[in-house]
This record gives sequence, structure tokens and C-alpha cells, in this order.
Amino acid sequence: MTGEDNESPHPVDEINDNIENTEIKETEELKKIEESKEEVKEEIIVEEIFDNKEINLTLKENDFFETASEIKFNSMFLDYFPIKYRNFSKMFVPLKITSLGITNVDFGFTTLDNVSIKILEFSKFKLIEFRKKEFRIAIDSEDDLFEYEIFKNIKNPKLRYVFEFFINLFHGANIKFNFSEDKYELNFHNHIEHFKFITLNEFLTQYEKLITDLRIYKYKNLSSAENSFYELDLLDKCNNLDESSSWVNAKIKYESDDINVGDTLIINRFHKIRFDNFPYDIEEIITTAHPLTKGEIKFGVINLNRKAVKIKLKKVYK
Repeated sequence: MTGEDNESPHPVDEINDNIENTEIKETEELKKIEESKEEVKEEIIVEEIFDNKEINLTLKENDFFETASEIKFNSMFLDYFPIKYRNFSKMFVPLKITSLGITNVDFGFTTLDNVSIKILEFSKFKLIEFRKKEFRIAIDSEDDLFEYEIFKNIKNPKLRYVFEFFINLFHGANIKFNFSEDKYELNFHNHIEHFKFITLNEFLTQYEKLITDLRIYKYKNLSSAENSFYELDLLDKCNNLDESSSWVNAKIKYESDDINVGDTLIINRFHKIRFDNFPYDIEEIITTAHPLTKGEIKFGVINLNRKAVKIKLKKVYK
């Protein structure tokens, strides 16, 4: 054999090297496949942990929960009759009340006869109170302070007149009256209350139609109803619409193991309709339109801010 034969690679060695390289590559491929399987398993486990469940949640006394419709009525301080509101602290009480007497008052847009007028003196301000059988309103034009009350058991035509009076009053009024030689004049307006009474006037129309549709004429006067504005609104919607889209704000405590990301909440609320011998009450079924997110469940509290929901109203017959 020559020297060249000693230096050239042996065919058997080449075969062994190829086999060894192939085995290494196959081992690496198998390792990658196993790692890929483990990743798939981990992904499946995560999906199982956050599987979307429907949770029927019962609200507790200290939980906060409001629908968009409730917020609308609450923001206007509309709960039950009588309708009361003041734009200063409820802690303030008049220290002195002086009756001026009864006279006619020119409000600019109308004149009211036989109005009882008093001066209400508080610690730092005074209000002039105008009182009729159906309502009272006390105002201070200098500081834009006011309070009013619309009483119960007013027939609808008269109530509409009162609502329209307040619409015009809050839109802007130049008020004039006098006693003997003393003349009084003040200007007054409040745009927020102006739109509030437009809403109330529309609600009265809605209520009258509801009473006609349900044929419960015994309860035709809105101011005599014992249900809240919100409950009467639900009754109207229940009579005309099965389900609606809305949103809610809420702060609800829960047990940490009960609720997870991806769950859907279902909340049932029961509303008793307070008409004698009325055939049904209303169940309000509120379902979140989208699953809960990580940001909405923290430290054992569900925080919902304008969370989209579906509201279904169900008649519960007695």
C-alpha cells in the first residue's frame, strides 16, 4: 500500500460518521417535538383555568350596583313621590321663618294667584318661599340656592301644569310681587333643573300611556304611585320590550375561588309592583355582554365601570 492510501479516509469510517450525525439530528428533532408537546399541554391547561363560566351572583346589602337607567333617575334625585330637592346641605335648617302673607306673584311667563310667601332665614343666607297647594319652592337669586317639593296625590292634569311651570321657571324667570308699599323683584334660572322637568313631563306621558295599555285606571295619577320612578320605567319596558342593551356600574365583593377571568355574570333582581291586585311582579335578569377581564376582578372585589349588559325583564305572576 502507498502513503496516499494511508492518508485517504476509510469508507467504513465515513459511514459511521454519517450514522452518528443522523442519530444526533434525530435526537434533536425528537427533543424539539417533546418540547412542543409540553408547550401545547401548558396552553391547554391555561385555557382550562380561564374557561368561560356563567356565574349566578346574588347581591348583598353592602354591594353597589346601578344600571344606566337607575343612574339617570338617581342623578336627578328622582326616587318616589313627593319629589324633593335642594342644592345645598340637608344639614341646614332655617333659624327663623317670617310669613309675609298671601298675594299674587308675576313669574314673567305666568301669574299665580293666592301664593303664600315666607322668608326662610338660614345662618348665612335667606330664601324666599312660594307655596301653593301642589308645590313649594324657595329661592335665593343672589347665590343661586334653592329647594323645592312637589307633593303627592295630585291629579295628572294638574301635575302636568306643575311640571310645565317648573320647566319655565328654571328656564329663566323675572319674579315680581308686592305687599302694601313693599315691592320685590328677583331673577332666577337653572338649566339642569330645566331639563330635569322636561324629562319628568315626558315620563308623565309615558306613565299615562302605560296605564291605558294595562287598563289599570284606578292608578292613573303618577303622584299617587307607590313604586319608584325606576320600577315604573321597568314596568313600562316589560310591557313593551323583552330585552334591552344597557350598561352598569358595580362594586361587588366575592369569594376569591368563586369567580375568574373569562366568567360571565348573571344577576337577578326582583321588583314588587305595588298596585292592589296587580297580576304580576317583575324579575330583572342582568347578564354581562362580555366576559370579566383581569382588571375587573382584584382583591376579592368585582369593579365594573360602564360594563355592557343585556337586561331581560320577566313577568312573575302571583
